[in-house]
Amino acid sequence: MATVIYKHTQHSFMEKRCKKAVRLTTLLVLLAAGTAHAEENSPDTAWKNYTTEEITVSGKKGDILQQVTGKESQVLNPSQMSVYKAINLIPSLSQQSVDPYGLADIVNYHESFRFRGVEATAGGVPATTVNVEGLPVTGRPGGGATIYDLENISDIDIYTGVMPAYAGLGLADVGGKIDMKIRRPEERFGVQLKQSIGSNDFSRTYLRIDSGRLAGSTKGFISFSETAADKWKGEGDAERKNLMAGITSEFSDNIKLETFLTWSKGDIHTYKPFTYTEIGDLDRAYETDYGTDAGSYDYYGWNRNEFEDWMFMANLEIKTGERSKINIKPYYWSDKGYYLETISTPNGQRIRRWDIDHDLKGVLGEYKTRVGDVDLDLGYIYHTQKRPGPPTSWKNYTVTASGDLKFAGWNILSNSSSHELHTPFIDAVWHAGDYQLEAGLKYVCYTLPSIITYTTTGIGEDVSYDDALALDPAIDTEASALDTKSFSRLFPNLTLTRFLGDNVSIHASYGESYVTHVDIYPYYISQRKQFHDKGVTFQDLWDKRRMEISKNTEIGMRFTGSNWSIEPTVYYSRHENKQAVLYDADIDACYPINNADAEGYGIELEAEYKPLDNLKCYGSFSWNRFAFTQDIYSEKESLIDVKGEQVPDAPEFLAKAMVSWKIGDFTISPVMRYSSTRYGDVLHNEKIDGTTLFDLDLTWSKAMLGFKQVDCSLSLMNIFDEHYVSMISTSDYKTLKTSYQPGAPFTVMATVALHY
Repeated sequence: MATVIYKHTQHSFMEKRCKKAVRLTTLLVLLAAGTAHAEENSPDTAWKNYTTEEITVSGKKGDILQQVTGKESQVLNPSQMSVYKAINLIPSLSQQSVDPYGLADIVNYHESFRFRGVEATAGGVPATTVNVEGLPVTGRPGGGATIYDLENISDIDIYTGVMPAYAGLGLADVGGKIDMKIRRPEERFGVQLKQSIGSNDFSRTYLRIDSGRLAGSTKGFISFSETAADKWKGEGDAERKNLMAGITSEFSDNIKLETFLTWSKGDIHTYKPFTYTEIGDLDRAYETDYGTDAGSYDYYGWNRNEFEDWMFMANLEIKTGERSKINIKPYYWSDKGYYLETISTPNGQRIRRWDIDHDLKGVLGEYKTRVGDVDLDLGYIYHTQKRPGPPTSWKNYTVTASGDLKFAGWNILSNSSSHELHTPFIDAVWHAGDYQLEAGLKYVCYTLPSIITYTTTGIGEDVSYDDALALDPAIDTEASALDTKSFSRLFPNLTLTRFLGDNVSIHASYGESYVTHVDIYPYYISQRKQFHDKGVTFQDLWDKRRMEISKNTEIGMRFTGSNWSIEPTVYYSRHENKQAVLYDADIDACYPINNADAEGYGIELEAEYKPLDNLKCYGSFSWNRFAFTQDIYSEKESLIDVKGEQVPDAPEFLAKAMVSWKIGDFTISPVMRYSSTRYGDVLHNEKIDGTTLFDLDLTWSKAMLGFKQVDCSLSLMNIFDEHYVSMISTSDYKTLKTSYQPGAPFTVMATVALHY
C-alpha cells in the first residue's frame, strides 16, 4: 500500500469570505433570538433561577476555585476544548500555550503542563495527565488529549502530590493527576446550542440534545461540535470535529448501566519552533512561521498532523447493600493518524512521516462499602496499551525542487509491542470525632514492551508498516531490546485531617507516585553512529532505565469566614531516578539520562474573598523549587554540574488572580497570570524572562420564557498583546535540542449560547 502524503491547498479568498459570513450570520441570529425572547418576557419568569451546566473544579487544590468561579469557569477556557486552560488559576499549575484556542498546544507530542515544577508526561511517557471517570482512557503520542468537549464535563478533580490509591491510575501519576467526570443525561428534555467566532477566522459550533427520561428509566444525550481557526501567523489552519453520546439505564433499584462513546477528528497545522538564538528576537518570532514554497523544507504543508480517535467506556453499577456497591468499568480507545514534520539529521533536513495506529483497553473493578466508621474502596485495574510510544514507524523524505516529497528511507521500523499494567489497590477513610484518617496502598506491576528494531534495506516507500513486517526483515540486534522490562512496587498514601471547629482544618499527608520514561529509543536511533562508534548498544541504555519514584509530603490548613477563605500549603518531594536530557561529550550525543535524585519543595497560597454579594475575588500564589540534589554522571561517567539548578521550563514563582463583578445581568471578569523566569536547559545557559498576562471576559446572562438561559460573552485574551515565550521543549525529537514557541497574541472571541 502506497504512503499518501497530503499537500495542503489554501482556501480561496471567496471561500473564506463566505464561511466568515455564515458564522457571523449564525451568531447574529442566535443573539437576535435571545434578545427577542428577553423583550417579550418579564424578569419574574419561572426559569429565573436556572443556571447553565458548568464545570465544577474541585479536588485537593480546587475547592476554593470552585466557589469563586462557579459558572464563570468558562472565563478561563472560552473555547471549551482544553482542560488545562480551565484549571490554570490553581496554584503550582503551569500551563503554556502557543494557540489561544488550545487546538495546537502540543510540544514534542505532549501537553505543556507542570504540577509543582514536574512535567508529568515528559520523556516520551505514553500517557496523559488526564483520566476520565477514573480511567486512563487517553494516550500519547497522537490525538487523544483533546477529544472531549468540556460542555460534556461536569466536574474536574485535581490531585497534586499526594493522592488517594484509587486516583491517578494508569502508566504514570508523578506530579499529579486530573480526573474529569462526564456530564450525565438530564432528567428533562433539553437543547444547548452555542456559536462562537473570534480572531484568526475562529469558528466553533456546539450542539447538545438531552432526551430526558424516556420509557422506563433510560436517559440519553448526543452532542456534536465543529471547530476551525487559522493560525495567528503564517499559513495553515486547524480543524476539529467531535461527537459524543451517552445512555444511562436503571434496570432495577440496584442495577445501573452507563455507556459513553466519543469520536473526534483533528487536522492541524503546527507552529514553527525556534532555537534559543532565534527566540531572542521575539518580535521577529511573532512574525515568522513556516513558508509557502512547497519546494522548501520550511513549507507549512510539510508540518501538520491528522488524527481520528474513538473512545468507548461503560460503568455497570450493582448495589450489594445499603452502603456497598460494585462498579465494573471496561474501556477502549483507538487513535490513528500521522505527524508530518521538518526534522534535522546528520545529513541535513528531512521531512519525517510518523504513522500512528495504536489502541488501549482495560477494565477497572471496584468494590465500595462502609464498615463501622470506615469507608473502604477496593479495586483492581488491568490496562494494556500498544506502542507508540516509543515510535514504531518513521519514514524520511527529501523535498524536490518541484515541491514533491521523495522517499529517502525508513528511519525506524520496529515491532508493535504493548505496555501492560496490573494494579490492585485499597483505600480506607476513617472518621472519628474531629479527626479523619485516609490510608491507601496500591501495587503497581508495569511491564515495558520489547523494542525490536528491524533492518530496512530494500524496503521501499510503497510498503505499508504491516506489509514491511510481513517481509520478515532481519533484526538489528545492536539497536534492539529483545525482552520486556518489568517494574513492580507498592505505593502508599496517608492523610490525617483535624477539624478545629467549623472554620479551621489542618492536614498532613504522605504519598508516593511513579513514572517511566521511554524516549531513549528515538534518541538512540537518531544518533546511531555516535553510539555505535563508542560501542554502546541500545540494550545497554535500556537496561539502565529506571522507574522514577516521587515521595511526597505536605502540610496544609484551611481557614474560612463568612465571606472569605484562605488555604496555605507547604510541601516537599523527593524524586529518585529523575531524568534529564543532557549532552554527553564522551559519546558526542544528546540523550536522556535518569540516574540522579531531585527534590521539590514550595509554598502554595489560595484565597477567596467576597466583599459584596455581587463581587467575588480569587487569588493564588506559589513558590516552587524543583532541582537535582546531585551532579549527574553520563553513561561514560563524565560529570555534569547540575546540582541545585531549577529544572528546565519550571517557573519558580506563579501568581494568579481573578475578579468576578456582577452588575445586573452582566458579569465583568478580569484575569491576571504571572510566571517568573524559566530556563530552557538544565545548565541554565538559556534563560527565558518571566511574563504577566491579562485577560478580560464580559458576559450577559438572562433567564427567559422559551429559553432557560441565554448567555452572550466577549472574551479578550492577552489584552495588552504581550510578547513572551510560551512553550519550551527540552526533549525535542525533531532537533534533539531545546526548542521554543512564542505565546498566543491578543485574541478576541464572542459566543452566544442558548439553553432550551
